[in-house]
Amino acid sequence: MFSDKTRKYHLADSREEFLQNFHESNELTKNFPFGEVLFVRKEDEIYAFINNCPHQGQKMQGCTIQEGQVICPVHKYKFDVKTGRGHGLYLDFYPLEETKDGFFLLRTYFSWFGE
Repeated sequence: MFSDKTRKYHLADSREEFLQNFHESNELTKNFPFGEVLFVRKEDEIYAFINNCPHQGQKMQGCTIQEGQVICPVHKYKFDVKTGRGHGLYLDFYPLEETKDGFFLLRTYFSWFGE
């Protein structure tokens, strides 16, 4: 049976602990089995998305976030931080969740077999 599955990836024991990884930069990259994710801190918000622009595959490091959009540093393509949509393309964003068990990145994927 076809279904969507969500997998949680543990980032830290708490949001505050994860924020300590940013040091002086407002960006942080981490590798996962599905690719490299860029975490961007803007004020009290943390955004997580794939570190490849869907336009030409350039890295998103050095991007800016303004008025609810993340702007690619290379060609200035803009993507909505909630939907990932922009310029007829889609940038994969990942929700973040804090529970009593820790701070997690959530990735939803399609499963052919309902596993």
